[in-house]
Amino acid sequence: MAESQRDDIIWQTAVEWIIRQQELPWDAAAENELIAWLKKDPANRAAYEEASQVWLLTGLVPRYDKE
Repeated sequence: MAESQRDDIIWQTAVEWIIRQQELPWDAAAENELIAWLKKDPANRAAYEEASQVWLLTGLVPRYDKE
């Protein structure tokens, strides 16, 4: 697998984790699964932290109304 494909998969998985955390219920099994994924590869944690920041920043951007 090419490095860019691997990076894309890691990024997509990180984003999916962020979205999943926003949904209910978030239970101990989900938490353990996330922790295992984060520990599996340093690139996973880096992507997750970046995705978390993007999620936070986009939530802080006010909606643009054309009116």
